[in-house]
Amino acid sequence: MNHVISAKVRRDAHTTTPVTVRPHEIAILQHIFGAENIHTMEGKVLEVKSLTAADVAGQTADSEDEFARLGAKYGGDEKGAYVEQVYGPRASGGLDKAIENLGTVVGKLVADDLVVAKPARGRKPAADPAAQTGTGDDAPEA
Repeated sequence: MNHVISAKVRRDAHTTTPVTVRPHEIAILQHIFGAENIHTMEGKVLEVKSLTAADVAGQTADSEDEFARLGAKYGGDEKGAYVEQVYGPRASGGLDKAIENLGTVVGKLVADDLVVAKPARGRKPAADPAAQTGTGDDAPEA
């Protein structure tokens, strides 16, 4: 399974499209639209080295032929397929290396986020202090 990233693509001054893509597709989007036009969901310019667990949208099944899938999805121009322009010819292994490296990075982000978010074994998460003292909005009137 591969993780997917939520992002926004600014296609022109009036069109921004939300997308969910695999991490290695970000470089292709940046090549097509310009790095300054690929943003996080919060509107910041998306940089792979600055990804956070919040940018991860979930997981998707592996593709049997990722190179062909990307070629069909993004197409190309007179210089050739965008996947080749970004990662080199299939035989170079550039795409495979990127998938492996980015998969490791994003997998670590998700794993680290789960460790931080998960309470210690056998302990319950702390309750809202206002609810414990009766001083919150739901406290009975005297």
